Amino acid sequence: MVDGKGKRPATSGELSELGPGRPRGPGRIICFGGAAVDRKYTAHDAIRTGTSNPASGSSDFGGVAQNVAANLARLGVGTSLVSVVGDDSHGRSLIRHLGDLGIDAEGVRLVPECRTAEYVALLHPDRSLAVGMADMAIFDLLVLDDLSRALSRLGPADWIFADGNLPAKVLATLIEGTIRGSAKLAIDPVSAPKAERLPPNLSGIDLLFLNFDEAAAVLRVPVAGLSPESAVRQLRIRGAGEIALFLGARGLVVCDASDDVSYLASVPANVVDVTGAGDAAIAATLAWRLGGATSIAAARTGTLAAALTIEQEGSAHPGLSQELLAATADRLSRTVEAEVARGTR
Repeated sequence: MVDGKGKRPATSGELSELGPGRPRGPGRIICFGGAAVDRKYTAHDAIRTGTSNPASGSSDFGGVAQNVAANLARLGVGTSLVSVVGDDSHGRSLIRHLGDLGIDAEGVRLVPECRTAEYVALLHPDRSLAVGMADMAIFDLLVLDDLSRALSRLGPADWIFADGNLPAKVLATLIEGTIRGSAKLAIDPVSAPKAERLPPNLSGIDLLFLNFDEAAAVLRVPVAGLSPESAVRQLRIRGAGEIALFLGARGLVVCDASDDVSYLASVPANVVDVTGAGDAAIAATLAWRLGGATSIAAARTGTLAAALTIEQEGSAHPGLSQELLAATADRLSRTVEAEVARGTR
């Protein structure tokens, strides 16, 4: 933990806290929101507009709710996805992919004569984003009945995770709480523009995941002059139960229901692809909360899952597991202890 004026690597003591509270026993999380096909093209040389550019391409399944569901399933959590896809080859392939991961996909509705959502990223040679194109119109068809059918079939869930691809009216009703029964609610706004879909009153959100730009958008205030600590405190005043504010390489800020604010450092990583890092952090945090971990221990686990994810190509780490997280935390803890003993830290 730091005082917010700087950052430092996590200590061995903090890393050792990742083990307690692992997912265990029965429990279910329903993810409600976007499922898409992601395409990425990395230019071999500096991009020239108005002409063809040599590039290397890849495709993967994406969408925030889908990514979170995939990571939860890999972490051994009973997971369902509620979304809409086109009745096309991409939509049917995505549903098969979910089944292969052990995710309950009966809540994924095939919509005739609609295209499955697609995100295309054009990247500079250093893998920074040149332009992103998103065809997400199908998500306007997501309705509360989609979630109601899943809840009716599955029974009560422990958590519902919803992303900002949902229409504003659906998000508002979900936050009001009547439809979800005893399930706790976690939300990720997805982007600053979509963050404006959240209502002013955030009461009913048990755990709010967002980045700094999204926080400013939710609060309807300029980014300039807003500090991470003031952002999470204002979100608490608006009614959010707990907040995890992602600050990229600087780590994150966690504010719990007691208004205690903690700054957590990011875990060092060799960056290959930052896509999906936040989704992995969300999944691991929710999985560990489901297992009884404190908000801080769960968030630390989330930072480790994010670090492992950005060291891989694609929007998710195919080998993510409880065992991988525990082994990596142990290895990093031993490295820190050795550095301390040598006096290099």
